[in-house]
Amino acid sequence: MAVDESAPATEALIERAQEAATSDLRQWASIVDQENRFPFESVAALHRAGLLGYFVPAHLGGLGGDVTTYCRIAQTLGRECASTAITWAMHANQVATLSDHRSADHEPYLREIATTGALIASVIAEYGKGGDVLRVETPLLPGGTALRIRRRSPFVSYGAEAGFYLVTMRAGEDRPPSDGRLVLVRPEDGAVSVTSTWDAMGVRGTRTVSMDFDVVVDPHRVVGEFRPIAVRTLIPLAQTGWSAVWLGAAGGAFDRLVEHERAGRSRNWESDLFLTRLADIRLRLDLVESMMLRVAGDLDELRSTGAPLERHEDPAHNVLVNDLKIAASRLSFSVVDDLMSLAGVARGYLRSDPGGLERVFRDLRSASMMYSNERLLAANGRLILVEGLPVTRIWSRSPSS
Repeated sequence: MAVDESAPATEALIERAQEAATSDLRQWASIVDQENRFPFESVAALHRAGLLGYFVPAHLGGLGGDVTTYCRIAQTLGRECASTAITWAMHANQVATLSDHRSADHEPYLREIATTGALIASVIAEYGKGGDVLRVETPLLPGGTALRIRRRSPFVSYGAEAGFYLVTMRAGEDRPPSDGRLVLVRPEDGAVSVTSTWDAMGVRGTRTVSMDFDVVVDPHRVVGEFRPIAVRTLIPLAQTGWSAVWLGAAGGAFDRLVEHERAGRSRNWESDLFLTRLADIRLRLDLVESMMLRVAGDLDELRSTGAPLERHEDPAHNVLVNDLKIAASRLSFSVVDDLMSLAGVARGYLRSDPGGLERVFRDLRSASMMYSNERLLAANGRLILVEGLPVTRIWSRSPSS
């Protein structure tokens, strides 16, 4: 799908995100973490900035955004509050998924999202199916002229706060788990209930809960066949958005430590060990940012040209997208781990420190577990062996080359 040419300029959007991050996310980040609650104030600030309609087309009241700017906004927000940034990135991904694969029947919902700031949550996880994103167990059931969804999910981020859900369902009772559908659901469609609480180590503001759905929807709520939607939009934007947030969180912690050192000019300035470790940390951040922008550029090319599904399925392209998620989750956490050592107990380990390094450490510990790195590495290894992908092939500029 082509990027909307009437979208606001990139730098103006980054400024909007920066203003919200410094005026609201920064103020509420530690409070949200301490109170273990949803970041209502910060999300409201993002709505006022128009960012909750980021991927909604401009003619429907949104910003018609691109992937590269999406990553830069997520990175900017992540510097101040990883919980709010992850929530925004996941919501924006769901909006892009609905927008890129919409029919005319779905456009009023996109307009409503841009106008009201209603969040879309993703309902993919199912009990007993493991981590295979493309496998769907629960079938759609006939309900007269409508469709019935009876579905349980162990993990729905910001599920209690969402105004829409994109739910994966098997096409029918007689269909295999590989034949999935993506369905748009609203809380008022029936019984939608939260069945667990959320008291996690980090990213506490995402409020990821278990949910049960027993709803009836019109057939037009089916967005489409799940696999091509996931391959084109949902999976790659999730991995780039997450990576941008993690990079932003680690980069924000790094900059705060540097600012503290510059303000105090401690004896660390004379320590080659300290200087070497600081430069090594910066190297890791720069590597992740470069990789993120490379992948985002490839995804923008695919979206803007309306590339066929086989371009999105290109093995080298998918290895690179997976590599970004793995590298970002590993390196961002390693950055914060090393920053804690450099900062010492007083600044790095104490929850009372205004730099928030201890909170960022807990937030980024989740990165490797948000779709397991081991599963992604196994998938990459299989692709490399089956397809015989040399490194030059993996790092070629175009996903189609």
